[in-house]
Amino acid sequence: MQKHMRRNLAMILSGAMAMSMMAGFAASAEDGSDIGEPNGGAEVTLWHYFEHEATALNQMVKQYNESQSDIYIVPTFVSRDELMKQYTIGAVSGELPDIGMVDSPDMASYISLGVFEDITEYVQDWEDLAQFYPGPMASVKDADGKIYGLPNNSNCLALLCNMDILNAAGVENPPTTWEELREVCEKTTDPDNGVYGLAMSAISNEEGTFQYIPWLYGAGADVTDVDSEAGVEALTYLSGLVKDGLMSKEVVNWGQGDAYNAFLAGKAAILESGTWQIATLDGQDADKVTFNYKYVPMPAKDGKQATVIGGENFGVCAGSEHVAECAEFLKSMMSAQNNADWCEIAGKLPIRGDAVNLKDFWTADERYKVFNDSMDFAVARGPHESWPTISEAIYTAEQSAILGEKEPADALAAAVIDPILAETPIAAQ
Repeated sequence: MQKHMRRNLAMILSGAMAMSMMAGFAASAEDGSDIGEPNGGAEVTLWHYFEHEATALNQMVKQYNESQSDIYIVPTFVSRDELMKQYTIGAVSGELPDIGMVDSPDMASYISLGVFEDITEYVQDWEDLAQFYPGPMASVKDADGKIYGLPNNSNCLALLCNMDILNAAGVENPPTTWEELREVCEKTTDPDNGVYGLAMSAISNEEGTFQYIPWLYGAGADVTDVDSEAGVEALTYLSGLVKDGLMSKEVVNWGQGDAYNAFLAGKAAILESGTWQIATLDGQDADKVTFNYKYVPMPAKDGKQATVIGGENFGVCAGSEHVAECAEFLKSMMSAQNNADWCEIAGKLPIRGDAVNLKDFWTADERYKVFNDSMDFAVARGPHESWPTISEAIYTAEQSAILGEKEPADALAAAVIDPILAETPIAAQ
């Protein structure tokens, strides 16, 4: 961990406060009622923020606890916001679980704080690593390529098209390129009825950056050169859709759920949509889906396709007395069969290609197949220890251009990314 980061944390958080908060937290969170009887192994704590998937996670833990006697894993649910706070506190106090879950773009930041342990020596010779998709795997590494955990699940972005609106406008097939997308937006936008061609999230938080990344990479740029000619082209394309009335200016206020709701209400012909929204379409919103729709990959530019991953990782936390044993659990948890079983239950995408072939879940349903196939060109956000700062620079520039406050080139030139990357480069994916 960088010394100045430790010093700043220490000034904010006293050891006494950290210990008192952790004591209250641990006492109220552990529940081993459905993870099998103690097996004689050393007790190992695992923190996660899975809610609907908690039962499935506990079942997997139970199977592992019953399969060996080196460690006895006790999973504990913690809300996402609280878990992130506890990691920050634990980086100072030393009070951390043995195994911790984290959102994939946040892992590099916590690695830099010293929250996660380098487990490279325990996994580097594991032949299964060759089966992991590059994007998810990149999110568990530092800039030197050291491995601090394993990805658990993934998701990515694609286009969701209201085929009724497209067909009524004389469009037979969904767009596959940037040029076609703009043409479709022009044909389907209906100002009199408040219908726009495209809906997405360009809000001033990580969701905005998440939905911007596919356009940045699709243009041929990446996070290291957001203000390059290709980077400017990406922002010019999106801000141009708003400028020309083909996408609502409200996208700067919309989270992904808001954009989804606008699409569901028939106010957008096409939505930049995430994997997780399939379950919502099939479940709580099934009665609202009164139109035909189709998923297609993010549109290509000059033959290049790009999308971005979400999902969670698990890492072995610093200070654990059972690093080797915890690494073995992670390898078991992320085996091909376990990853396939888990992601099917959770409605998520596997993080390794060979897991896909074990089920027809991601191939029989054309909607999931679109996302699954997109994993071949999906990129991670960062990974970088200063990702929150980098992300803020990206969504701030995007908003500035969309709102017409600055020209795209000027908005991107104002981003404060280059000095950060000059000090600590982003690892190659």
